[in-house]
Amino acid sequence: MATYRYATKELSITNAKAFVHNATMVAGTASDEDGRDTKHSIILYVGVGRTEEWPSEPNPSLPEDNDQYLRYQTHRNMFGAKRITASDISHVATRHDWTSGTVYSMYRDTDTDMYDRQWYVLTEDNNVYVCLYNNKGAASTIKPTGFSTVAFSTSDGYRWKYMYTIDLGDANKFLTTSYMPVKTLSSSDGSAEEDRQLAVQNAAVNGAIEVVETVTVGSGYPYVANGAVTAGGKFTLRLSSATATGASAIDNFYNGSSVYISDGTGAGQLRRIIDYDGSSRTLTVNTAFSTVCNTDSRAVISPTLTIIGDGAGAKGYCTVNTAINSVEAITMVNRGSGYTTAIGLITSNAVHGTGATANVLISTIGGHGSDPIRELAADKVMLNVQLDNNMGTSVTGAGYTPSNTEFRIISIMKDPMLKVNSNNAVIATEVVANTSNAPLYLRTSTKMKFSYDQMDGSTPINPLAVNDVLTNKRVLTRAKNGTLEFVTELGQVERDSNALVNALRAANATITYIRDAEDESDNSIYSVYINNVESYANYPAFQDNDIILKSTGETEIGTVLDIQGPEANTYSGEILYVENIQPTLRDPDQIEDIKIILDF
Repeated sequence: MATYRYATKELSITNAKAFVHNATMVAGTASDEDGRDTKHSIILYVGVGRTEEWPSEPNPSLPEDNDQYLRYQTHRNMFGAKRITASDISHVATRHDWTSGTVYSMYRDTDTDMYDRQWYVLTEDNNVYVCLYNNKGAASTIKPTGFSTVAFSTSDGYRWKYMYTIDLGDANKFLTTSYMPVKTLSSSDGSAEEDRQLAVQNAAVNGAIEVVETVTVGSGYPYVANGAVTAGGKFTLRLSSATATGASAIDNFYNGSSVYISDGTGAGQLRRIIDYDGSSRTLTVNTAFSTVCNTDSRAVISPTLTIIGDGAGAKGYCTVNTAINSVEAITMVNRGSGYTTAIGLITSNAVHGTGATANVLISTIGGHGSDPIRELAADKVMLNVQLDNNMGTSVTGAGYTPSNTEFRIISIMKDPMLKVNSNNAVIATEVVANTSNAPLYLRTSTKMKFSYDQMDGSTPINPLAVNDVLTNKRVLTRAKNGTLEFVTELGQVERDSNALVNALRAANATITYIRDAEDESDNSIYSVYINNVESYANYPAFQDNDIILKSTGETEIGTVLDIQGPEANTYSGEILYVENIQPTLRDPDQIEDIKIILDF
């Protein structure tokens, strides 16, 4: 027996919502415990790294989806990170700009390809509207406008529902040529945009029927488009006998049809006709008029639309093309509520009209506008982080990510183990990042205060440079002495000739940034930032008083005066995303605007 399974769009949307919810928790929420295995919040950082050139510079190498690359290499390459805050995260949906002359798809609760169609639009005013009816596939020529909480029609025959307006802040961060931000509100921040959206959400009706479309138009249907009323009663209505009214003089001609009061006293009432006197043009309805019509009232007589379903209250009337006496459109008078299934029947009477059929469209769960994230299938999340010149403190190295440095890898790191508190002060015991202890910036490189051995005035004799690979004399001496366990050379000559190679195996790092030590008056002292730090077994790679060597020779360059490790455990945070890019210079006079799309 065949079995068919697939993961629904709802799963993707649910996962995206859960991710955003957990990533935007604020300090003090009851569900944000400190333990890694119990807390519900997730703390995200965008990391930048890799100063070394790509093998085919400037073209980046492909990232690898394996543990070595994601759990180790990406961490080792990272030299700085910035926390992704709640204001940096948004659901996004594919952007569809409204353009005159375009045929837009309409919402259908039975359309299996709906999420691949253009059935909502963004106007130049940053207003978002859902297309509920496209006038049988006609081109849209009238831009939807306004902020109505109910569906509305435009003169080109389209029917729209206003959803929300993208405010300036969200537009600047999350609106791109391909995507637009989407959010569902639980409350308003008091802005006009959020007040309007919340009003739309609150006015949405679950199980409403906003549209009933004609499938076949039929023929032979009687119709009065604008009947003038000369008298009204509780159950009766008398139409003018004037030729302009067009009312029939034949008895029972409209029995089974419906009458809709389109204007004047009693406007908006819809009733079914059960008797018609042709000589007096008087009709009798099945249910009393709640407001008795008067001479200013106008009536539409057309075929009856009957909606049968598991909800209640949905009503509409038909519009007839008098040239061919067919049903050309259906206008809803009351959208009703509670429908999950419904059919529509078009009837007149046994003598007049036949063949018209209708299709009832059920609104999305909660009603159109109740949950824009779900309705627009916003199962993608955009993270937007801006890196400027003020990332951390250069003097102390707290949270410091230097400018004037190239990076080639962008990553997203989740829940690192922190060695500092929210103010980047060193703490005694590592803790997992949570909503109250995570600093805005993290220095993920090692900071060494370093003194050159030889200076020519203010210039080092053997200067270090970015991307130099370093080791130290301590491990070089052990390599020569044969006291590093992995050294297999037995003779002293062999050990000496291979000592530098073995020293680099025991301890090595790559320089990412160098600058003068701002808290020192001695011009031989510099701050040197390193990453890709590797060591053998339990030997520390670098420590105070180490004499630094380059990978190119045994010349002693200088001495480590102080060393500060990364502010997070190097391999603790889970890497959720990696993007290898062409080299990007962190220019102090510019802002790097990083936009990342996560597809759930």
